[in-house]
Amino acid sequence: MTPLQHAEAQIESIFLGDYDIGACTGCEGCRNSWECVIKDDFQSLIKMLDEANGVVLASPTYWYTVTSDMKRFIDRCYSLIQFPDSRSEWIGKYDGTGKLCVTAAVCEQKEEGHMGNTLTLLTDFAGDIGLTVVDSVKALNCFEAGSIQKEKTAITDAESAGQLLLRQLKSPT
Repeated sequence: MTPLQHAEAQIESIFLGDYDIGACTGCEGCRNSWECVIKDDFQSLIKMLDEANGVVLASPTYWYTVTSDMKRFIDRCYSLIQFPDSRSEWIGKYDGTGKLCVTAAVCEQKEEGHMGNTLTLLTDFAGDIGLTVVDSVKALNCFEAGSIQKEKTAITDAESAGQLLLRQLKSPT
């Protein structure tokens, strides 16, 4: 994980597999605090999310959905929502903060249906915790490491999404 300077933005890549993130136990210990009571590397990830203006949430597709690392992270982010009146309505920790997000999913198959809910899950999750999703990118037919470089449409879409994110971060409306 190395911060980079690029296009007037500091970029930090996070690989969830490098972090110890335990499973959510449904204990409700976070009910009134925005903080998960399980002590592991999750807290440091949330600190980085708290400090970020923009986020890219990305995952390869494993069995029609996000990886287990991403799913565990999403489950633990239950602590980033509160239920003021009923369980049917919630407030995301980042609602109204102007934090922006791009979501991205990669799938080895050629047909979009094999991507399952990967991109939808990432996008819905981002919105639920209060991030404003400005774009979503999908890449199909990418099995081997580096094979995405051959998928010109996906690369162009990813570059466009990154530029859009950067422009909106520079001049929020």
